[in-house]
Amino acid sequence: MFDLGSVLFRENWEELNSEFIKKFGISTLMRSNYGPKIQKIYDDALTGRKNMGEVFNEICKVKRLKRDVNELCLFYKEAYKKNKELNKEVIDLIKKLRKKFKVVCLTDTNHLHFEAHQEQGILDLFDEKFGSHQIGLRKKDPKTFEIILKKLKINPEQLLFIDNNLRNIENAKSFGINIIQFKDNKQLIRELKKLIEI
Repeated sequence: MFDLGSVLFRENWEELNSEFIKKFGISTLMRSNYGPKIQKIYDDALTGRKNMGEVFNEICKVKRLKRDVNELCLFYKEAYKKNKELNKEVIDLIKKLRKKFKVVCLTDTNHLHFEAHQEQGILDLFDEKFGSHQIGLRKKDPKTFEIILKKLKINPEQLLFIDNNLRNIENAKSFGINIIQFKDNKQLIRELKKLIEI
């Protein structure tokens, strides 16, 4: 089970933000440029309680801007697609692994990011896809892994989870799930070879 961001691809958040400010006068850096109210709506979008349209709507209200929320969402999704660099070596690895194993992904995401992944064919790499906005929980919540194990109908020791974030890795490990904390491609392949034949 692979995490997506910072493993399968790297997002250039600064460039996305720059394009968005240029076009609409609005920042997309939700955690650093807005207060608790907007941050909370954004966090709720990551667990499916809200959506990105509601996030942008609130930003427009706060900044007293009249903007078409649908246009903001569409531009954001396209800019997000463009400002993403794929890790081709990990993509090739996933294709290889799928010949022998079921390969799934688990990602903390909102509906626009998930749609972008779908439209770019990234989700087609996986047998099953789990987004935090669909399951209602993020990876920082240990219950997420309980839900995933039930959905996959497997025991913890049958799952290997690959993520760059230590907290997520530790949550998975607490369930007895095998883990690799992703640092770089060479390290990932080296660690994988210790566990499975690839």
